[in-house]
Amino acid sequence: MTVYAFGTRIPKIDPSAWIHPAADVTGKVIIGPNVYVGSGAVLRGDFGTIIVGAGSAVEENVTIHARPSGKTIIEENVTIGHAAMLHNCTIHAGALIGMNATVSDYAEIGAGAIVAEGAVVKRKSVIAPQMIAAGIPATEIGPVPEMNAKIANEGASVYADLAKQYPKKLRALAPEEYLTAGSDDADATNE
Repeated sequence: MTVYAFGTRIPKIDPSAWIHPAADVTGKVIIGPNVYVGSGAVLRGDFGTIIVGAGSAVEENVTIHARPSGKTIIEENVTIGHAAMLHNCTIHAGALIGMNATVSDYAEIGAGAIVAEGAVVKRKSVIAPQMIAAGIPATEIGPVPEMNAKIANEGASVYADLAKQYPKKLRALAPEEYLTAGSDDADATNE
C-alpha cells in the first residue's frame, strides 16, 4: 500500500486492517479494525477527513474524498462496491453501496440500506434505513428484502475475513512463476 502524509495530516490505520499494495491512502484517513481496502482504491484525506469503521470493505477502484473541513464517514460493516465514488457523505452501519454508484456531498445512507449499482445519490439526499435506492437520481424503490439483507451481511463478513487472509496469502510472483509457454493446465483453481 502507498500511505502518504499530507503536511501534518497522517493516516491512522488499525493493524488488523488490510490495505492492498496498489491502494493509496493520503492524509487524515482513519481506518478501523478488520477493514479491507482493495487494489486501486483511493482514500484522499488531504483537506477533509475520512473514517472507515470496523469490518467495512472498500472494494477495488473505489474513490473516497471529503470537502475542506468536511468528513466522509463510513460506519461499521459497510460494503462499498467496486468503482463506487463517495464524497463528503455518511454511510451508516451495514449499508451496501453497489458497484459504480456515486454518493455525493452531504448525502446520508441509512443503516442497512442498499444503493443499487450505478445509482447516483445526489447532494443532501437521505436514503432511509433498510431501503433500496436505485436510479439517476437515486430514489427509494422499496424496503430491503430479508434475503438481500442476509446477503449484504454475509458479504461484509467475507471481506472482514479477507482482511485476515491477505497478509498471509498475498505474495508478489517472480516472472518464472507465471510466464508459461503453451500451458495446457486445465485446473484453474489455486488453493
